[in-house]
Amino acid sequence: MAELIPIPFDKLLKRIYHEYDRNNSIFDLQASKFYRPDPAIDLSVMFCDKKAANPVGPAAGPHTQLTQNIVLSWLAGSRMLELKTVQIKDQLELTRPCIDIHNIGYNTEWSQELRLDESLREYVKAAMIIEILKRWFGKSGFRFTDSQDALDPKTVKLDTIFDTSVGYDLTGIQSPQIRSWLRSMQNATELIEEYRMQIPDEFREYRDIPFESRLSDSITLSTFHGTPADEIESICEFLLTEMDYHVIIKMNPPMLGKEQLEYLLYEKLAYTDVEVNEKAYEVNITFDDAVAVVKRLQNVASRNNKTLGVKFGNTLEVHNKGEFLQDEIQYLSGQPLHVLHLALVHEWRKVFGAEFPISFAAGVDAQNFSDCVSIGLVPITTCTDLLRPGGYGRLPKYLYNLEASMKKENAVTVEEFIVSSANRNEGKPDIGVKHATLYNTERLLYESMENPRYHANNNRKTPNKIGSHLYLWDCINCDKCIPVCPNDANFYFEIEPVNVTFQNIKIENGKWELVDGGEFTVKKSHQIANFADACNDCGNCDVFCPEDGGPYIEKPRFFGSLGQWKEWNNLSGFVLLRGNEKVTLYGRFKDREYKLTFDNSKNEAVFSNDEFNIKMDWDLSEVIDASADTNTTVNMEYYYAMRTLIKGMLNPSRVHYVNVGLEQ
Repeated sequence: MAELIPIPFDKLLKRIYHEYDRNNSIFDLQASKFYRPDPAIDLSVMFCDKKAANPVGPAAGPHTQLTQNIVLSWLAGSRMLELKTVQIKDQLELTRPCIDIHNIGYNTEWSQELRLDESLREYVKAAMIIEILKRWFGKSGFRFTDSQDALDPKTVKLDTIFDTSVGYDLTGIQSPQIRSWLRSMQNATELIEEYRMQIPDEFREYRDIPFESRLSDSITLSTFHGTPADEIESICEFLLTEMDYHVIIKMNPPMLGKEQLEYLLYEKLAYTDVEVNEKAYEVNITFDDAVAVVKRLQNVASRNNKTLGVKFGNTLEVHNKGEFLQDEIQYLSGQPLHVLHLALVHEWRKVFGAEFPISFAAGVDAQNFSDCVSIGLVPITTCTDLLRPGGYGRLPKYLYNLEASMKKENAVTVEEFIVSSANRNEGKPDIGVKHATLYNTERLLYESMENPRYHANNNRKTPNKIGSHLYLWDCINCDKCIPVCPNDANFYFEIEPVNVTFQNIKIENGKWELVDGGEFTVKKSHQIANFADACNDCGNCDVFCPEDGGPYIEKPRFFGSLGQWKEWNNLSGFVLLRGNEKVTLYGRFKDREYKLTFDNSKNEAVFSNDEFNIKMDWDLSEVIDASADTNTTVNMEYYYAMRTLIKGMLNPSRVHYVNVGLEQ
């Protein structure tokens, strides 16, 4: 429905508890996909005077805007989470779909889609849940390592950093609303105490734990494409001084200059079908201006005991030549951007050396993550790769591959790995860390430029479509749509297959009779549905679904409240409510609305709308009574569809947002 509705805190915790107990998963991520670090390897890094257990995490984007997204990222191994960018303009109207990962990556996303207060609350909720999970897992039998010892924060590597992202101009960032928001990120005590009271009985033993009130003390600054250098400098001064934050400045690819950028993009990588927006060269900050700004800001940061760094970086503005996204300008990510950003890292280090802090994002995946670590980037953030099949479950392999690479190099720490990587390639056993970082950077850039995996010819394949169209029931059950959703909006449920020859009900002059109907069939027990509150119609599940139509459009859409179901009356969908012995399902099939109430104490159901009222025997599906305000014939296919959905939603074999709290 293109509007995200945050999930209540207690509901999130209830789902975690019961889903982990019943399904050995959390938010549909199987426990086998939770990251378990090797206790013999130290992946920790320093970032803005704080330690993180490893340098990986999601970039500010779809994976860090809702509580469940952040928790999923953390479960999969992220220890540096760049929260989605907030700005003063918090009521955006964006075109949908907004994500296209058919091969490389394009998007038309912008900043956080929630209101400022909602964003703050999502980040507080996520931080609290992570602290609860750290303690709960130790008691539940789950181990973050192969060690059988109880969870010990001193030995188990869980140090996690939340990096705030803010944009986009000086006026907005200096506004009272953003000032207040940033201060709340530095001291969230009031909200923590509010949510502490909402911790459900399932986690009651953790109601009094000392939650950290300082959620973040670093900011990755994201400015508009075309923000002048002096305005960027003023924003950074404000954040470093008055707001007391460490600052990382996100830079844009056009800093390379038109000649070098297009040499890499067109001649080396052969993405000749990509058309860079010419205005990007004209309005974006130049490399020389960026260097001058950062050199001046280094003095400001030093005087205030703050860290100043840069991030390479932002996406690349290009003209939209496809049909999936609707905006004229879209933003390129993925494989080609990886090489462009490595080139920027290389150029930057020619000026500032190896010690200047650089954050990185662009086409990071399990195959190149270790290489990125070898050149001293912190953090190394990812987005496009996590939108591919497997979703968050792709992330642990990043870290397992790094651990394997470090073992191969006989390296126990990241610093040792950087040096040993250079020693192996350069053959100088006495090489130091600074020289190793610079050497590895240059080597990796030129290797990546020649590596076929970043070239256009190896990135033209699109997800396979089989020619069939989705509808409400049954599909090929590949389940790709579930993990590719960053919000965990798609879910599956189980039913008993149905094959019913039904009769319709003709009501005339106060009397009813059975007349010819049809056949209602659901062939498969495994079914897919969509939770509307967590779905922003990004379209990513449509990209990877082998069938046409889009799961978020064609599959049963469930709303989290009756109010939402009524508000979005232009959409087909359902809402399930429970009270005492009764369960009520409100349903809309295009422009037809119905209500089905099942009374467990009587084993009866009432199927109704504004025109009719039909009482049914629940088990036998036989008509007990029927009445209507006017003469009508009721199509009972809708009754059987809603009856099947009620049974499926209440099936205790799967825990999801619709049934959590209803049947425990």
